[in-house]
Amino acid sequence: MAAISLDLFAVFARVAETGSFSKAARDLGLSKATVSKRVAELEGAFGVALVARTTRRASLTEAGERTLVHAQRILEEADAARDEALEARASPRGRLKITAPITFGLRYLAPILPEFLKAYPDIQLDVSLGDKTVDLIGEGFDAAVRIGAMEDSSLMARKLAPVRAHVVASPAYWDAFGRPARPEDLAGHRCFTYANLANADAWRFENAGGQRVVVRMESIVAYDNADLVEPAICAGLGVARQPDFICWRDLQSGRLEAVLEDWASAELWLHVLTPPGRGAPKKMRAFSDFMHDHFGGGKAPWVKGRGL
Repeated sequence: MAAISLDLFAVFARVAETGSFSKAARDLGLSKATVSKRVAELEGAFGVALVARTTRRASLTEAGERTLVHAQRILEEADAARDEALEARASPRGRLKITAPITFGLRYLAPILPEFLKAYPDIQLDVSLGDKTVDLIGEGFDAAVRIGAMEDSSLMARKLAPVRAHVVASPAYWDAFGRPARPEDLAGHRCFTYANLANADAWRFENAGGQRVVVRMESIVAYDNADLVEPAICAGLGVARQPDFICWRDLQSGRLEAVLEDWASAELWLHVLTPPGRGAPKKMRAFSDFMHDHFGGGKAPWVKGRGL
């Protein structure tokens, strides 16, 4: 059987939608005779009447009703294929609304934004920095940079780099108050706690043998952004549990010293999140790929600096 032209389905669907050969002809910019001929061609290909012709109205037969459902689906698929082809050919464009944690945004995203803007001049960025989790879909974000365990399975998550938390203080602090050999030794230390975590004062540890310990810390400062307490920690005023993307430079320079490295917290990940869908728009894929180029595959600076 010969392939049926997409044009025949388009003409037939227009006749069905308008209920008139004349109206369909006007809408399509064709003559009424041409419209009638193409519907007849489709009927000939199917071997059944699709349209019952009267002087006032063109109504569908039972076979025509069934065919219309298929014709509309075929035309929708054709439109989608055309749109995807046009998007693939075009450069990424449009407004891209993204969100990221404050410290990560200022330390890591801000320095590479000029490169992104130069690479994608047709994308307009709308950037929101905040440490509290936002409703990506409800608040209309196209993408989010997040660090942690991804609990919302409805979002599309792309892993970029591992993130590990360290128990840190200044060497002077440890000299004055003692370096803990076990997690329980932290009890009584001056502590800074990250308020955005549930049960922020309960520090959980696990060693290679699977032994788990929870230590209740007495907080002298609860904070929702690490930049606020970094000077106090480096000045020897207390202990904090900091992710390595924040503290790795201070560890490398010796301003901070990590303890209990054999008692790790669960390893988290830096992700780019996007809303669910059959295919992400090109502007979202461009941002995700850009972030992967800078932080994926071991390129994140804190991953490179772990052994230092």
